[in-house]
Amino acid sequence: MLRNHVFLESAELYDSIYSFKNYSGECDRLRGLISKFVPGAHTILDVACGTGEHARFLRHDYVVDGIDINENYLGAARLKNPSGNFTHADLIDFDVGRTYDVVTCLFSAIGIVGTFERLERAVRCMAHHLRPRGVLIIEPWFTPEQWRPARPFILTGQVSGDKVYRMSVSVKEGSRSVLLHQYLRGRPYGIEYYDERIELGLFTRDEMTWAHEFAGMETQYDSEGLMGRGLYIGRHAAEVRPELREITMMRSGQ
Repeated sequence: MLRNHVFLESAELYDSIYSFKNYSGECDRLRGLISKFVPGAHTILDVACGTGEHARFLRHDYVVDGIDINENYLGAARLKNPSGNFTHADLIDFDVGRTYDVVTCLFSAIGIVGTFERLERAVRCMAHHLRPRGVLIIEPWFTPEQWRPARPFILTGQVSGDKVYRMSVSVKEGSRSVLLHQYLRGRPYGIEYYDERIELGLFTRDEMTWAHEFAGMETQYDSEGLMGRGLYIGRHAAEVRPELREITMMRSGQ
């Protein structure tokens, strides 16, 4: 049974623990990819946008909207990008009522879907929000072959002067990686403790590619990506190769 727990419901703790992440550099890389694949792009939908750190750096160049299932994260995203529209929704079943030049799903958030059936639904839903000639950019989680359960390690951060420590260990259960996190937050009046368990699906390259094909997309794989985890860059197949138009229509039941 899938037992994902959203990161403590706390946007400030999330940003504190992941303060090491180079969002600015990642967004520079994204701008380059967007300029290459969608010259003149103006709009982005960031799926599973979290606390809006990518939007914070991209908002000066694009209109950036987002969806996430954590309302507290969305509150943080709205503060970082006041001009964006941020919607509470599940990435496997959402409809924001418009299409975009670019749809992104970053920082391996796609792994949260857990199963291949849900992966297909999520990619199809994202593809539905692309305008003609737009691109879908997905940063994957690890493949089954890449995943190596890690020994315990610690990340540190700071929130309003409070020290935060997270000790983590990971295991593999079937086709899923399981991340076990325990937190200590030092307060002036004492120490607070939290824990969480996150399950992420381990999808093969073939499964990721098929999920795109199921959504009528053709994708290419960038092995480096934004932070070494790779990127899938997809476009509607009928736009990439017109001869596939009939196949795409058959798959979608048209």
